[in-house]
Amino acid sequence: MINILISSAGRRVALINCFRHAATELGLDLSVIATDMDPSWSPACQVADVAIRVDRCTSAGFIPQMMEICLKNQVNLIVPTIDTELMVYAESRPLFADIGTEIHIGDPEFVAAARDKAATAALLGAHNIPVPQTWDISEMLYNASLFPFPVLIKPKDGSCSKGISIVSCMEDIREKIKNPEDWLAQEICTGQEYTINCFYDRDGNCVACVPHYRRFVRDGEVCFAETVRVPEFTAIAHQFSRIFKGIRGCICFQGFRQNDGSVRVFEINARFGGGYPVCDRAGGTFARWIFQEIMGIQPDYHDNWKEGVRMLRYDEAIFTGV
Repeated sequence: MINILISSAGRRVALINCFRHAATELGLDLSVIATDMDPSWSPACQVADVAIRVDRCTSAGFIPQMMEICLKNQVNLIVPTIDTELMVYAESRPLFADIGTEIHIGDPEFVAAARDKAATAALLGAHNIPVPQTWDISEMLYNASLFPFPVLIKPKDGSCSKGISIVSCMEDIREKIKNPEDWLAQEICTGQEYTINCFYDRDGNCVACVPHYRRFVRDGEVCFAETVRVPEFTAIAHQFSRIFKGIRGCICFQGFRQNDGSVRVFEINARFGGGYPVCDRAGGTFARWIFQEIMGIQPDYHDNWKEGVRMLRYDEAIFTGV
């Protein structure tokens, strides 16, 4: 029996299904535990084998609570899913290892770099990876005439497109934000937006890179997507192995493929992205490799996924209390 725990499960029914499909193919007996602050309002908790209410991930009691759950349920693997829980899990990985639970997360240094969008842009730019021109909002307040409005503003540690907006002048910025030191501004990219799903082995080598075009996005999560081979993004994914110490497992990064064919990278997520199911269906079977890793067998890594696989999400419902 393999017991996995999907943390902050929310609406991630498709992710659970990917793990269940991988377990079936490998002949594994799988139990899925889903945790959330209110499982009664979580679709993923409704389809899991076990659903457990937990405290907010930023609370002092979160890690002791998760360790107790893991001990009681003999959890082999935790899969974090939201940005705000990544660092606390990364820093606590040795504690969970002592009780026999792995956490699918990179080292704290990598997670910290990925969580801070300003640090991400600076680090990638220093390694000649193309990024949008980026400014600190605090600098803009004193040198507004130097910046080419309109620009995009976003929280340095934001996620799911929350807080992102286009501003045309300093008055717009002062209206929209209260703490300039927590925000950054970037030039507006054009072209097609992509998410690139990547898998890194335990030595930090990139073994698969599956980009998908984000045809339609709602509240930061892709609804319509199509897998596309983009050599420029693949090359960048392999560069990450040299840039980031402690990168491992599934991550994703986002970028634009501009009309002239050039690319820009603007964000890294040290976790499964919301669009991972299209990668899985195209043959990027990261869930399978994770099971093989925790079973102690050599994963059958490959990069032979299929181009042109589309994901067309639609609204569906789970009914309770009937």
